[in-house]
This record gives sequence, structure tokens and C-alpha cells, in this order.
Amino acid sequence: MPTSIKKSPKQPDKSRRYRGSSGDQRRNERYEQLLGAGLSVIGGQGYAAASVRSICAEAGLTERYFYESFANREALLAEVYKTQTRFLKDRMLTAFEKSERNSAAFARAGLQAFFDTLYQNPDVARLLLFEILGVSDTIDLLYYEAMEEFAVLIRTLTQSLGLADISGVPNQDMIYAGLVGAVLQIARRWALTDYREPVSSVVESSLFLFIAANNYAANSA
Repeated sequence: MPTSIKKSPKQPDKSRRYRGSSGDQRRNERYEQLLGAGLSVIGGQGYAAASVRSICAEAGLTERYFYESFANREALLAEVYKTQTRFLKDRMLTAFEKSERNSAAFARAGLQAFFDTLYQNPDVARLLLFEILGVSDTIDLLYYEAMEEFAVLIRTLTQSLGLADISGVPNQDMIYAGLVGAVLQIARRWALTDYREPVSSVVESSLFLFIAANNYAANSA
């Protein structure tokens, strides 16, 4: 008599699709919706007024889906901030690649991309310049790490292209960090005056700092 073979129970298909989308794809879409909603609400109302409920309402999702992606509001803020700093960095890198290979043109191209991005995206400007500050020690650390990354980026690019040499100063890292900080402060002042000055004026005012640093290095050589 033949022995019957017991079949294993059918396993669920983890790649099962719903309305043409996989579970992972839908989760990713909800994640992106929440990031966009977070930027809109935080950039429009401020972080203090951005509740989980208001962010979910903006995204058109329930709070259940918020906690699927983020532990709390602060976790969302961190991800929105990282996303927008990458966006800004990509805009600046594109401008650097297209610029002429001299110090003034290189600095002007990066500053133009920086200030254009803020002017064209006021929600991004408010997030990057104001709402990220003073939230918590964790977010403050994230902010300072991002500023350090921008300083390292500028230093690496200028040195690799032979555009500026400030090797004679006691601490080059401090100089580049100071330049980034100064530009951010100019941007804050500009935003607080409701972008009254034209972009070109703000760019040239900021460019003065980079030219001064470059001239100092040249005269000290």
C-alpha cells in the first residue's frame, strides 16, 4: 500500500501585491508621504505646532501609519532634516560641477545654489535655519554634524581642485566651519527680513567672506 505524503501547509506569499503594489512599496510610499507632510507642516507652522495628528492629516494617513515609520515627532524631524540637507547638498554639488575652475566662480556657484534653494523653498529654509535648533540634544548633534559635513565638503572640493590654499592658518577646519556658520547667519538674517534683499546681493555679500579668506591665504604664502 503506497505511503501517503503529507504536504506542508502552503506558505503565504510575502511578495503578494495589493492593487498592483507590494507591501514594501506601499510602506515606502507612506514613508515619503509623511516626510513631505512633515516638511509642509513644520515649514509652515513650526515644529512646536506640528503634532502627529496634523502631520497625518496633511499626509492623508492615520496615526497608525505614522508609528509604522517613526517612533515620535522628533524622529520624523530628524529624517526630514536629513532628507532636506541631502537635497541642498545635491543642488550645491551640481552647481560646483558646472562652475568655472577658479576660487571666486566656485564659491559663487555654491552660494548661488544655496540661497536659490532657500528662496525657492521657504519651508526648507524655515526647517534648516530655525526649526532644527533647540529641540533636543540629539537633534542639536544632528545639526552640528550636518554643518561639519558641509565644511568638510567645501574644504575637500577646494583643495582637490587647487582653488584655495589656507594651509598656513593654525586650524583649517575651524576656518571652513566658520565660513559655513557665517553663511548660515547671513541666511537667517535674510529670512527674518522676509527675503527683502535680492538673491544676487546676498550671494555677493557672502562671497566676500570666501574671497577674504582666499586673499589672506595668498598674502600669507
